[in-house]
Amino acid sequence: MHFRIVTWLPPLLCLIGAVCNPAHAQQSGAEVELALETCELVVPGTPLSVVGECGWLVRAENPDEPDGRHIDIHVARIPARGRVAEADPLVFFAGGPGQAATETWPLVAHALRKVNETRDILLVDQRGTGLSNPLKCPEIELGEALAQDWDQLAITTRECLESVDGDPRFYTTTIAMHDIDAARAALGYDRVNLFGGSYGTRAAQVYLRLFPQRVRTMVLDSVVPQTLVLGTEHAAKLDQTLERVLTACDTDSDCAEAFPGTAGKLTELAGRLEEQPVEVTVEHPVTGDPVTLTYDREVLASSLRFLSYSSDTQAMLPLLIHEAWQEQRFDRLASQMLIAATGLQQSISQGMEMSVMCAEDYPWFPEDPGTDAYLMGDMIHKAVGIQCSVWPRGPVPEGFHEPVTADVPVVLLSGELDPVTPPEYGDTVAAHFPSATHLVARGQGHIVTTRGCMGDLVAQFIDAGEFGDVDTECMTHMRRTPYFISLTGPNP
Repeated sequence: MHFRIVTWLPPLLCLIGAVCNPAHAQQSGAEVELALETCELVVPGTPLSVVGECGWLVRAENPDEPDGRHIDIHVARIPARGRVAEADPLVFFAGGPGQAATETWPLVAHALRKVNETRDILLVDQRGTGLSNPLKCPEIELGEALAQDWDQLAITTRECLESVDGDPRFYTTTIAMHDIDAARAALGYDRVNLFGGSYGTRAAQVYLRLFPQRVRTMVLDSVVPQTLVLGTEHAAKLDQTLERVLTACDTDSDCAEAFPGTAGKLTELAGRLEEQPVEVTVEHPVTGDPVTLTYDREVLASSLRFLSYSSDTQAMLPLLIHEAWQEQRFDRLASQMLIAATGLQQSISQGMEMSVMCAEDYPWFPEDPGTDAYLMGDMIHKAVGIQCSVWPRGPVPEGFHEPVTADVPVVLLSGELDPVTPPEYGDTVAAHFPSATHLVARGQGHIVTTRGCMGDLVAQFIDAGEFGDVDTECMTHMRRTPYFISLTGPNP
């Protein structure tokens, strides 16, 4: 979750009339059938895609006004590839908040290919994302988006609010889960298996609370406890992960020899940049145009946060920090950040993100964030406060932040070095499910289904409907990505 880039999201690639001239299923008191036609689902800014079947549900924007304004909800299905399909599909909940299920699924499709052998995959772009009436902010340049002008953030938030086609109050998680269930009913599924990643784990838990009789199993990857107020612990968890990654460098012979005492160097580097920011010009990762940044402590924190999500980029941190500390070179650190930021800019619908955050989290933010000692300081607290002073706030059910519990088989997945949803969050949620198994992937970061054998373990669990006989021995072979000793990678 990131709150300083204030515009995102290109549309899905339109393949045939099913997407360009969609067939619609009209909301009514009776159940509806959902007509689907062949379509292509594409990850924005990448060549990754899968072929599926797409259609549309027409839903009331305000559920309390069924005869009022309606919006189109984009629904896709990836049919089971085997000869015989089980009756219960996998429903995929994307992260963010603000990512679209149809635009994210291709990223995990290979890891969950065994699930798709015997089960349909049901993808519903959560209202406000993808093609479901996206609440998309006007695009601005990356350099401007990363600038530390808090007054400008209020202005761009107002501009976004004025530009979106919809009432942001009705794009919360709870309202959206009723859309998901309407798609389930329209396609004739009685029970489903839930898979959520990151914010999608909140969505999946809310769906389970609302429709427990419809859920056969649930998988939560990079778990958000329902009790968590999103954003309030990001600074602490980033520092926790950075400390673990950099301390591990000190115990790795190659890394310790090349970059001794990196944690201390980071502290010194942050202090230098707070006293005297530097101008850095790098090439835009897509256009090749020059992008100039004022590189200060906050941009350093943003850079390290982007690069700490994945084990692969965590492996570069000692090298990049040492280079910046010793040689005052920030170009490669900034370039790596811009690569990650560009992908985020293309995948997140920030209007929807603000609708979720401002309704479901910001009212519970503490007055004093208590984050002065952390690298990120009060960046998130300040940014969310500015945005939510402008953005309309929708209704949240009483008890929304109470833990979800149900007698449903649940598997929780965590990365040992996840900087935003660490393993202790998985432990917190597992305690509320009598049939829960929590797997921690050694040396991994955020979202672990795509790493090693984790996807296969998920498939075995869903196939059996319980975890009892699933063999996790393959997880013992998982390791963190070896540290980069030079730009060419680890030592041979």
